[in-house]
Amino acid sequence: MSDLKIAVGGLDYYPEQSTTANNTATMTAVTTTSTNNIMTITTAAAHGLTFNPSSNVLPNYFVKFGGSGYSAISGTGVLLNNVFRILSIPSTTTFTIYTTITSITTTTSSIIIPVFYPVFQTALLSGAATGTLASGTTGSFATSGGYPFYGTVQCVNFTFGANCNAQYNPDNTGVPLDASTGNTPSTAPTVRVLAAVSTGGQLRFGPYDYIQALGASGTSYISIVQ
Repeated sequence: MSDLKIAVGGLDYYPEQSTTANNTATMTAVTTTSTNNIMTITTAAAHGLTFNPSSNVLPNYFVKFGGSGYSAISGTGVLLNNVFRILSIPSTTTFTIYTTITSITTTTSSIIIPVFYPVFQTALLSGAATGTLASGTTGSFATSGGYPFYGTVQCVNFTFGANCNAQYNPDNTGVPLDASTGNTPSTAPTVRVLAAVSTGGQLRFGPYDYIQALGASGTSYISIVQ
């Protein structure tokens, strides 16, 4: 006779993940340089982004840009509201993305918004994804092993503080951008608020639906249901 544990879908959870206040959401002006479509963004203050945070804190693999302080944008594509995969975080004041935008002028009203995909978090927690997002620093990038398109939905229990909300992409065009997706789109994907700041509940996230960090105060928690 043997004892067997039967897995019951919806009753098991990955470790609860949290994110505290994000200083990236209230950042001062940034400067940019671009070589071979690799844009290095240098911030005026520490950005707080990291691939390897403390245990059960959400890591940063994706960002979008908000605010209104952008001008003199050259190259191909738009910056605002597109989501970019972070390729590297060389220092506390720099990080890199792949974009066919070649230069930007910013002011203090430009902001950087960390983005978290529950489907990607599941891959990280299960060991199906790695932190090796780029195979080099001169334009040669891996097209797999970064953002995994595993499954179609992920059930998440959430308690948002004042620093996060959830958004969904109704037309399924909101793929995170990197070298594998080609030119930066000239039109950003449509997104709508799925759950506001300071709310709680349970949602089923699709592959392009995400949680974004908006504010400089508060702590948010998510528990991904297996």
